[in-house]
Amino acid sequence: MIARSGAAVVAVVLTFVLAACGADSDDETGDGSQAPDTSESSSPATESPSETPTETESTPEVAPATGPVIKVKGMRVNAPKGWLTSISVAAGQSAYPRGVIGTLVGLHLFPNSQLFTVEELAVEELDHLGARRKRHDDLLIDGYQVYHLQGSPEPGVEVERFGTIVNDGRVAIVFRFANGESRAQRDEIIQSVLATLQLTG
Repeated sequence: MIARSGAAVVAVVLTFVLAACGADSDDETGDGSQAPDTSESSSPATESPSETPTETESTPEVAPATGPVIKVKGMRVNAPKGWLTSISVAAGQSAYPRGVIGTLVGLHLFPNSQLFTVEELAVEELDHLGARRKRHDDLLIDGYQVYHLQGSPEPGVEVERFGTIVNDGRVAIVFRFANGESRAQRDEIIQSVLATLQLTG
């Protein structure tokens, strides 16, 4: 307790000394008034998603994917160049790298029947993403609020899911990585495909 009191006295003395020395410093404005204090920082970011979806950047960090188109009613994207595609059915279609098992991008469509809002759907889907599941900030794509979820539903598998509701249908694009892809490799695939995402009513 004594040490802390001593430190406090020293701190007060230093404050007066610095204040006196600073009177002639460049921190003053031309009219003699003190320059505005910029020491306060903004409030720290939290992991909870923003209340207002963020508009996706017009210029993606990587070039848009130029591979084959995969689609379901209400959603379509280009897969990466050289990827193969599955047969297109009403409930979904996927694409995957040639000669690779377990890594893919898939589109899914399920009837909503006015059961969920986008917010409720995000909470429901997050429960299925296993370990390290997390919800990122929502996106705004083609005027639709799009949730962004991430998790590891099984060992060695990383999943990122983006979804929304279009024409009362639950549409989602799911990226599944199961071959030890690095974070940079996953991001490059995700960003290139999302740069081609179209949501149509």
